[in-house]
Amino acid sequence: MTELPFSIDRDIVISAPRETVFRYFTDSERWARWWGEGSHVDPHPGGEILICYPGGRVGARGTVVEIVAPERFVFT
Repeated sequence: MTELPFSIDRDIVISAPRETVFRYFTDSERWARWWGEGSHVDPHPGGEILICYPGGRVGARGTVVEIVAPERFVFT
């Protein structure tokens, strides 16, 4: 993948308990249900992130940077 010359910082507020939301970031099966079939997450610093958007035509790949359970999950 080509590295972009910019980054986007985004805060998302979800109306659910932190522990519930955190499980969706650290469990590959839940991650795939949220982002799309074929998506996966390897939940440790340096682990791979793959997002397969519905329809399979567009995807995104990144790396886990930081995990502070159940408050923070940072990825590229």
